[in-house]
Amino acid sequence: VPPDTRYKAEVVILLTTLGAKRTEYNAGKRAKDLLEIKRVHFKPVDFNRLAREGAADTGEAENVAIQRLLTEGKLQTSGENGDVILPQIFIDGQYIGGAEALQDMEDDGKLDEVLERRDPNWKIDEILPGMMTIEQSLKEYAKYTGYDSDEDYDSADDEYGDEGINPT
Repeated sequence: VPPDTRYKAEVVILLTTLGAKRTEYNAGKRAKDLLEIKRVHFKPVDFNRLAREGAADTGEAENVAIQRLLTEGKLQTSGENGDVILPQIFIDGQYIGGAEALQDMEDDGKLDEVLERRDPNWKIDEILPGMMTIEQSLKEYAKYTGYDSDEDYDSADDEYGDEGINPT
């Protein structure tokens, strides 16, 4: 399913794909699942360095995101040992928290307002401007599925694309 273009905000999720870090892995999966259900385009940044090195298509962008967050002091750490808290979710460069904070925004009806950039008080400071964009994602999706985001939806078609069936 392609991302919904009405969601304009840049969403960056720092997460881990290491199943051994079960709590962090599951929380990152919950955040991704919520965004995927809503069809929000997001930029996953795997904190597992080995996975980043193996991902030629996104590894550079992920490294840029991590460096920028480190430089700007936005990377959230815990305790004296300085372990990075995962997942971390940023919307338009603003730290909102983890999976629970994202779900709270959804439950409070605030998430759509921020994602659609309708909140006049929300500061926009993208972490990866021009990288891993929704346009690039739609092109990639179209390459594999033949999907054309410019095609108009024909309301006479039902949700399965069956033309000419009228239930009345």
